[in-house]
Formats: sequence, C-alpha cells, structure tokens
Amino acid sequence: MIRYSSFAKLGLSLWIALFACWPAHAGILDRVYQWVSPNGAQPAAAPASGQPGGAERQAQPLPASQPAQPAAPVRQVPARAEADPRTEAALNPGLVYGDRLLTEDVVWHGEVLVEGVLTVAPQATLTVEPGTVVRFRRKTGQAPLLVVQGRLVVNGAKESPVLFTSGFATAAAGDWQGIMLLGTEKKNVLENCRVEGAQTALEVLFSNVTLKNVLAERSLVGMRFQDGLVSMEGGGATGCDTGVSLLESESTLRNISVVGNRQGVTAIRSSLYLYEGNLSGNQGTAITAEGSRVKLQGGALLSNGSGVSLVGCEGSVTGAKLAKNRESGISLTGSRMRVSGNRITANGENGLLLHDGASVVWDNAIYENAGSDLYNAGTEEVRAPGNWWGTSSPRIFDNNGRGKVLYLPVLGLWPQRQ
Repeated sequence: MIRYSSFAKLGLSLWIALFACWPAHAGILDRVYQWVSPNGAQPAAAPASGQPGGAERQAQPLPASQPAQPAAPVRQVPARAEADPRTEAALNPGLVYGDRLLTEDVVWHGEVLVEGVLTVAPQATLTVEPGTVVRFRRKTGQAPLLVVQGRLVVNGAKESPVLFTSGFATAAAGDWQGIMLLGTEKKNVLENCRVEGAQTALEVLFSNVTLKNVLAERSLVGMRFQDGLVSMEGGGATGCDTGVSLLESESTLRNISVVGNRQGVTAIRSSLYLYEGNLSGNQGTAITAEGSRVKLQGGALLSNGSGVSLVGCEGSVTGAKLAKNRESGISLTGSRMRVSGNRITANGENGLLLHDGASVVWDNAIYENAGSDLYNAGTEEVRAPGNWWGTSSPRIFDNNGRGKVLYLPVLGLWPQRQ
C-alpha cells in the first residue's frame, strides 16, 4: 500500500476543497478522495446557502410540471448606450410615389408620400391644395426629390398651410433632396407653405417663380436661385447653413425674414432688391454680394456676425438699421454705393468699413460703434458729408493719412430721415 506524507495529504485536501463548489465534479472528487484517504471516508458536503454548516448537499430535482429556476440572476454591465433611432412620422398617405414621371395634370390633397425621384413633365401641372402634407422618405440610397419641369402651383392658406417635409417626426437637414424647378418659365407659384429638412429646400434653375409666405427651415440651403427670375414676399429662411443664395439671378424680395442661419443672403453676379427685410441672428454675414447690383431699402440687420459685405457691387443702402453686429455694420470693397438715411450703431468693430470704390455716405446716424464709426482702409478719398456722429466728435480712421475722409459738414441734429 502506497503511503503519503502528511504534507502531501494536506496539499491534496486543499486541491479537493477548491473544486468542491462545482457539484458536477462531485463523483470525481469522491473517487479521488477514496484513493488518497486511508479509511475511504468522504468529506462533508459544503453547506448550502441558508443551511447549517455540515449538512449534506444533495440535488433535489424539481417536479416535471415546474420549470427549472436559476439560483440567482447574474448582473451584467450594460454596453455603452447608443442613441435611439430617429422616430418616423405616423403615415397615412392617400398617394404613394416611387420613381415616376407625371405626364398629366395632378392635384394633391391630404397626405402624400414620395419615396423616389418624382418628375413633373413639361406639359403637366402639379397643384397642391391647402393643408396638404407631402412627406419624402428615403427608401434606397437616392434621396427623394421633386423635380418640376412643367408647372407647380401650391395653394396654401394662412390658416391651412402646405408642408413639405421628411418621413421623420422631426425633420433634420439633408433628410431628402428638396424641390427643384428645372427649366420651367411657366407661372410657378408657391403660397403659404413650409419646406423643411432638405438638402436644398427650394432650388430654382433657369426658371421663374413667385413666392408668397414660403419658409425654408432646417435645411442645408434654404433657397437657391441660379439663372432665375424670382419674386418673393414674406417668408424667408431659418435654421439653415445658408438662408438664400443667388447666382446670376434677378430677385425682388419684400418683407422676408432670414433669421438664425449660418449665412444669411448671398448673391454673386445677380440683381438683389431687398425691401424691409429682417435679417437677424445669423452667425456669419447677413448680406454678402459680389459683382452684383444691390438695392437695400429699409428693414433691420441686427446681431449678425456682420451686417452687409459687398465686393465689386453698385447700388444703394438706404433707410436701414444696422446694429449690434459682431463685426462691421457695412463693409464695402471696390463698390460704388449710395449709403444714406441709415442708423449704424453699436456694432462690435466698425460702423462702416470702406476700401475704395467711390461710395458716398450722407444723411446717416453713425455713432457708438466699438471701433471707428468710419474706417477707410483704402487710398481713395471717401466723401461722407452731412452725417450725425453722435454727441461726441466723429471717430474716423483715414488709413494713417493715406485715405482722406471728407466728413464736413457735420450734422448737429438727428437726421430728418431717421
């Protein structure tokens, strides 16, 4: 008979105790213990939870009619929570379109769902009645889009406007592509409607359009006009990367609001006539134009990055209030502008920043700007007679003598046109 030292027996006993917690090894452990124990006695079973020490643990099968229950749930550390998916809007469309060409006149009312590229042929007219909701839901890789080569008539009412939006409960910029007027010189009219959640809410290419109380909202570009003829009254753009963009277009904009965008209105080689506009809270410049004919009359440009920035333009800025903009109220570079009858005050840098171009400044109230009230960054003379500069002397910068500013006479009273 093989004998073992008491030290070896103690080590084996510890090894046996480590495995005693696994009932599945009970039979193996019994045979191992019998092999190493001189008298063949079995160790006492580990006490079960809630049982007195030394009691033998025996597996008691449950009745067949009862499912086995886990001894205790194991708490798991949850994985990093992911953002909940966006909620889709509840849909109940009367009409559903995929990729399709409309070759005949169509009237929309109620709810309409577009899941592809829907094109209105040149000979067809699409009419949208008051209160209609048109949703665009992306079904494949192509963002849904409405292309109008014929005629578009949106007859929204103030108490029952038309909504163009995405398939989500809350639209976000880029959900769908937008509305595109393409090469249509017919009488396209959109009244009392809102377009939201698009890449470009309304794009007008080589087309004519009349807009009345049309608002572009939460889109990458609110409205883009290229080689177009645009008449717009009311409405505007908010919550967009760029509110209104003009390229080689002619536009007449009255009483519009361009508020809370990254950039307000931009114009390149275009005619921009803006009357009584409200351009406020835009992160960048409220109005930017290059090589354009610009006429701004009345309205307010408040609390933007900058008020007006014109390069190589001609025209006029009259009767407007330009105040509390982070940088300059008006910046003119190589532009020949008439600047009169304006109130230019409390801007974060300069009231007017001029760099050549032969602009003339008169009959304005220009005062209490953080930098200079008039800053001549060029070498040409600036003529700015007959302005009111506040209660103190005019704060004028003449480019260290290289750009003379002719500001006399100075008005002693508030301008009559203010």
